[in-house]
Amino acid sequence: MRTPHRFTVLPVALAALVGLTACGGSTARTTAHPETGFPLTISSCGRDVTFEAAPRRVVTVGSIAAPMIAAAGAADRVIARTFETAPFPGAYTDRLAHAEFVAPTAELAREEIIVRTPDVVVSFEGAAVTPDDLAAARIPLIVTRGYCKDAAGSFDDVFADIELYGRLFGTERAAADEVAALRARVATVTAKHTPEQRKRPAAALILSRDGSTLNAYGGTSTVDTQMEILGLTNIFGDVAQRSFGANTETLIERDPEIVILLTQGDQTPDSARAALRNRPELAGIDAIRADRVIAVPFGYTGPGPVAVEGLETLSDKLEALR
Repeated sequence: MRTPHRFTVLPVALAALVGLTACGGSTARTTAHPETGFPLTISSCGRDVTFEAAPRRVVTVGSIAAPMIAAAGAADRVIARTFETAPFPGAYTDRLAHAEFVAPTAELAREEIIVRTPDVVVSFEGAAVTPDDLAAARIPLIVTRGYCKDAAGSFDDVFADIELYGRLFGTERAAADEVAALRARVATVTAKHTPEQRKRPAAALILSRDGSTLNAYGGTSTVDTQMEILGLTNIFGDVAQRSFGANTETLIERDPEIVILLTQGDQTPDSARAALRNRPELAGIDAIRADRVIAVPFGYTGPGPVAVEGLETLSDKLEALR
């Protein structure tokens, strides 16, 4: 962890005009000047945010925002990262190593964000610090579309966000190149799993560190999209939520052949598997009984670019089970 640095409070150069609209994903409106690209208005989970210039200083909240900006070619704009409770693996780590890493298991307070004088905060819907909290300091807050309430969990949403951030930060070419490369990688994995294959019932689960709380992932999660590509059927795909408290009776009744177990914090694949096996009521589930439990970091299934590497990793691990 990096030692937090203090910065002198300076006037924030970037203003945001914020208004509420119907809930939706992050999109750019065609309000930009054709020569400069600004002002640029972004609809972030239904809230319009207008930028007068490309942000130079960014604070990210959560595990998705920083790699999303790195994928867009603007990693150098990230000055501080916070609340990455599930560290993301993959290629974007080195690009973001320069940024201050503070409060990994807790969100920065409003004052702690303001003192870092960001031009924008990129966060998730439901975070402790809201757009209204930062409005008086004229610091805009936008949300990655994968964490909007109506998010679909699709790779198309991830790629659209990367391209949107490329527009916002003036790194369109880098963002377009990254999206093209990521799309090609998804296509390669998709080609390995033909639609004719039998869909194997699967569940994506995450356990609290002490094993007492079990959550599942539903039909609007990125891991649901990954499962569809990999020839699996999410047994909780009929639940229109990203994640929720798992009903153990339903889990037992639907009896998945495969469990994708997501690790977080200091959990290891072995410790997470052990915690799952320590739930005696689940011992009869096919996947647990036959040891078809694939344990991967939570970051591999979040609604961001790291999910592409996650798709490849899940594909390899699933192939090893056949």
